[in-house]
Amino acid sequence: MIDPFTGLAPANIEALVPYEPGKPVEELERELGVHDAIKLASNENPVGPSPLGVAAAQAALAGVNRYPDGASFRLRAALAEHVGVPANHIIVGSGSSELIDLAVRVFCRAGEDEVVTHRYAFLSYKLVSQAHAVAFREVDVAPDLSVDVEALCAAIGPRTKVVFLPNPNNPTGRHLDRAVLGRIIDRLPPRVLLVVDEAYFEYAEGAPGYESALGFRERHPLLLCLRTFSKIYGLAALRVGYGVADPRVVGYMNRVRPVFNVSTVGQEAARAALADTAHVERSRRVNAEGLEQLRAGLAALPVRVIPTAANFILVDLGRDAEPIYQRLLRTGVIVRPLRPQGLAEHVRVTVGTRAENERLLAALTEILGAGA
Repeated sequence: MIDPFTGLAPANIEALVPYEPGKPVEELERELGVHDAIKLASNENPVGPSPLGVAAAQAALAGVNRYPDGASFRLRAALAEHVGVPANHIIVGSGSSELIDLAVRVFCRAGEDEVVTHRYAFLSYKLVSQAHAVAFREVDVAPDLSVDVEALCAAIGPRTKVVFLPNPNNPTGRHLDRAVLGRIIDRLPPRVLLVVDEAYFEYAEGAPGYESALGFRERHPLLLCLRTFSKIYGLAALRVGYGVADPRVVGYMNRVRPVFNVSTVGQEAARAALADTAHVERSRRVNAEGLEQLRAGLAALPVRVIPTAANFILVDLGRDAEPIYQRLLRTGVIVRPLRPQGLAEHVRVTVGTRAENERLLAALTEILGAGA
């Protein structure tokens, strides 16, 4: 008898390993019976959501019997003023993840074009490329995990259509300064779409030499800059992201973008959160203090900490991270193991509240002291 499921999906989908997000607290409680767990695995804002965003979301609930504004007019107008571009340079997505998918889906031809990025970049770039049957190439990085400009530029060939450049990068936390970003942009062929993923932009402001890619759009017109409301604004569950690009790039993406991709609740919460400067500043302050707390505590342990410009720290444990990750779970501390990204000896730790950071440090100190 012929198995009807054999060959049901194309080979590229058959081989695809789905993205696995950070383990939810509820899942840990179900699996191990651990209560009062803390999650430092998904780079969420420990301060919580923007209060102005929450109030706007609650007000918007009264109108959820109506479809959302498919063009996100009010949100795009607010974003245009915030960024300093005309509204037709803005595209809104269900998180920046949807816009990553659209960039490959819209501009790459399966079997002909390729996507290029560097090793240890955000895993979604690879998964999206594979899902659309587009060749994917990742180049080596420098020993300190920063971008190797020469290797990256040398990898860009006649088939390259999209280059993904996360800045700062997840999961390493490394960032490109203005001079390095400019060197890469100046060496790009004019036909290549450069997608600069700035999900952690608001945390990176003030990092040495850091600058948004928005200032480079005239030097390379095919530039798409991505940002999100999931991080510093604390609206991860509402799934709102946006991109800034030439209106022709935006226009092509809008031809494929689902018309009601962002809910009314999400649009209104994001629009209000954009003006919540007090929440943003508090979140930056809590993050800076938490980073110092974690750096100081980790300095006393036999680990190596990678410099970061984001709201997380990459920790090199110098040994297989899986046993340590599992022991941390049993103490109720959830961090992010990175074996799928090729960083089997590392964990990524989101900056939490002072109490959460202290709990992580205490648990890790005990585990490493016990020779795990």
